[in-house]
Amino acid sequence: MTRSRAPETIDWSQLWYPGPRRVFTAAEMAEAGQDGPSRTMLVVTLANVAILVGVLLVMAPPDVVGGLMLSVLAFLLASSAAANWVWWRPSRLGLLQASLGATFAPLVVTWLVRSWVPERSDRVWHGVVLAGGVGVVVVMLWFVAVWRAQQIESRLRERAEREQAIEMARRLAAAQLEPHFLFNTLASLQHWVDTGDARASRLLSALTGYLRTTLPMFDRPLLPLADELAAVRHYLEVMRLRLGDRLQVEIDVPTSLGAQRLPPGLLLTLVENALLHGIEPQLAGGRLWVRALRDTAPGGPERVVLEVQDNGPGPAPDPSPRQGTGLTNARQRLQLAYGHPAATLELAAADGGGAIARIRWPFEPQASTRP
Repeated sequence: MTRSRAPETIDWSQLWYPGPRRVFTAAEMAEAGQDGPSRTMLVVTLANVAILVGVLLVMAPPDVVGGLMLSVLAFLLASSAAANWVWWRPSRLGLLQASLGATFAPLVVTWLVRSWVPERSDRVWHGVVLAGGVGVVVVMLWFVAVWRAQQIESRLRERAEREQAIEMARRLAAAQLEPHFLFNTLASLQHWVDTGDARASRLLSALTGYLRTTLPMFDRPLLPLADELAAVRHYLEVMRLRLGDRLQVEIDVPTSLGAQRLPPGLLLTLVENALLHGIEPQLAGGRLWVRALRDTAPGGPERVVLEVQDNGPGPAPDPSPRQGTGLTNARQRLQLAYGHPAATLELAAADGGGAIARIRWPFEPQASTRP
């Protein structure tokens, strides 16, 4: 069944008060309207203006060319100032103010020029040029106002949709925190309490620290690496208590990179994935490495590289077991936050066996000085 569209209403007020009805706030302009006209737009506009002026001067009588040049110059200066006004104020009021300003200055100059022109026919010719020029300028300003308003509205809409997508992905990531980890840990804790195992107290403390750091973690769109690493350490402490000597961990993350931000839960997802598929399936356990470094390769942008490696069986030929919903969502959130190819997440076989997951994202120099 086809849904019927509501009939479009006609805004009759555009006949006497034309221009975009929406008035952008200062915050909206700062978010989506801080760019000036592109060079391509300026070059194309100047080329068209040059063609029109050339045709006008060729058609004009020779004795009025000098005075006409003054009028044309006044038109160009006034229309440039008016277009700049509308560019930064794309609204009905801004268009009205710009149109009045672009009309008043040529009127004054043309009136002065006409007083120097003795022939009535030449005066009439100046009047025709004035009327045509004013009409062209006003229509041009209307197009600038409408196009600019649509550009800003489109940007604001895209940013709103992007923020919504990031929020949905963040909620999905929060819901995907390994449920089996919590169930198995609580089961181990219950068993150790019932049997009087001394490890119960340490496990409870580690689990409490894990929950304390992870529950508020997804309230922010970006999280410092140091905060994410704190949650990972609590998680690994719980897993070391559960797995004992089967789990060996090495963490090498410089403190200088602790302020670098990434979507929350990404590192935790990679660590959980490595333990679930690389360490736990092996009876002898395995080793896990977490490394971070600053990539300053010449000729390329500075990036942060974060690696999680295990010495397990390695990625399967079919990527679906290891690149499931968790990694897919993590990759999507990373690219929503920083864009592709500025930020990437890849999973590959590690040298010597096992798997290595590697995240790259742009280095933020200001993050090093952020408190």
